[in-house]
Amino acid sequence: MLEHRDGHCTGNWRLVGSGEDRRIACERCDASFRPTPENRLAAIDENYAGIYLRRLTAEGVAQQDDRDAA
Repeated sequence: MLEHRDGHCTGNWRLVGSGEDRRIACERCDASFRPTPENRLAAIDENYAGIYLRRLTAEGVAQQDDRDAA
């Protein structure tokens, strides 16, 4: 299971390195793990969840701005 170094980290997971040095690493907290199939799927799932949360947040901010302007 992938875990960030900081429980509040919102960084995306990236596949970095090459050959034997390949790792799945967080772009913010630098946590890294072996690129097992399970870890790769977990990284994809978490990245997708983060994308949706950012979109929902942006939509909520836009709706609040519209209400404030009215």
